[in-house]
Amino acid sequence: MIRKLIYICAAVALFPTMANALVVESGDFYDEVLRLKNLAFQENSGDYVPPSTTQRADFRALAQSLYDNDWSTAETQAAALGYELVKFTNTTSGSTYWGVREVLVNNAQTKGWGSYFINEDYLTTVTVEVPHPVHDTNTHRLGARVFEDADARGFMLAGSHRSANGSQTANPTSLAYSIFQEVHEVWNGGYGDSTAWQLHGYGSGTADHFPDDTDAVLSDGDGNVTVELQLLDAALEGINVFGDAYVFNQLVMTDPLNEGVNGVGVDGYSPFWRLGARNNPQGQYSRDQGGTFVHAEFSNYMRTTPTRRDQLLAEAIVGVIQATATVQQSVDVPSPAPFMPMLAGLGFLALRRKNKK
Repeated sequence: MIRKLIYICAAVALFPTMANALVVESGDFYDEVLRLKNLAFQENSGDYVPPSTTQRADFRALAQSLYDNDWSTAETQAAALGYELVKFTNTTSGSTYWGVREVLVNNAQTKGWGSYFINEDYLTTVTVEVPHPVHDTNTHRLGARVFEDADARGFMLAGSHRSANGSQTANPTSLAYSIFQEVHEVWNGGYGDSTAWQLHGYGSGTADHFPDDTDAVLSDGDGNVTVELQLLDAALEGINVFGDAYVFNQLVMTDPLNEGVNGVGVDGYSPFWRLGARNNPQGQYSRDQGGTFVHAEFSNYMRTTPTRRDQLLAEAIVGVIQATATVQQSVDVPSPAPFMPMLAGLGFLALRRKNKK
C-alpha cells in the first residue's frame, strides 16, 4: 500500500498539469446547454454555495483570460476554482466555443455558479445571458439559439434556480455579488465592449397585470427607449403569430417614443414596471460604464413548446443584434429581418402607431 502511494505521488510530481487537462468536445451546442441546464441546482435544494470575495476575484480573472483568448492561463485558473476548460466545436455551425464549467463530483455540481462560453469565431459584439434557466422555462434553448445564430461573442448560463437556498438566494439578477455578475462586468461595460442581451420569461400570474394579448415586455432597466428596444418591439409586432410587445419606459404617455413602441394611450411605466429590471445589477453596471443592456421578457406562449414560434422569436432577436451590434472583421452579415429598412432613421416611429388592444 505504501509503495502504491509512492507511485501515485511520483506520478503527480511528474505530471502536475494533468489536473488542468483541456477537455476537447464536439456536438450540438444546444444539447450541451440542455445538459448544463439539467445539472443546475433546483428550487430549495440548499445546494448553492455563495462565492467568497476571493473566489469572485479569482473568477473575474478567469473571465478576463477567456475574453482575451488566453486559453492556457484560463485552463490553470479554472482548475483552481474546481472548473474545467472545454474547447467545444459546435457541429451545427462549425464554430469553436471555449468555455468553463464545473468539474462534476458523482455526476453533480458542487457550487452552482454557472457555465460561460466565448465564441472564438464571433462576429457580433454581444453577450447572451440566461440568468434563470430553471425558473424561466426554455430560456436556455432560446439563449443557445440566439448565441449560435448571431455569432455572438459570449454566452452566460446560471447554474442554480433563483431560489436554490430559499427565496431569491441564488438569483444573479438581484444579487450584487455573484459569479454571474463578475463575468458580466468583465465582458460588458468597463473591461469588455459587448452589449448584454438578457433573456427572461414570465408566467400567467405576471401576465394577468398586463393588457390582453401581451407577449413581450422589453426594457433597458432604466426606462430608456433604446434603438435595440424599438427594433425588437417592431420585429415582434410584425410577426402575426405573436401578440403585443411593450417597452417599459418613464416617458409621458404622449411622447412620440412611447407611442411608437406602446401605442396611443398606453402608459409605458404602469403596469410594465414589474418587468422593468430597475434593480438588475447587470443592467446597472452596464449603464454606469456607458454600455448597452437589453432585458427581454417573453410569455409562456412564446417559449413553452419547440415550435415555429420560438424559431421566429430567435430570428427576430438575431435580426436586431445583427442590425445594431458592432460586426467584427468588416464582414457582410446578411440580415433576415424584414424591418431592416427602418434603420434609415428613427423617423419611422412617427409613421407607425400600433393598434394596441
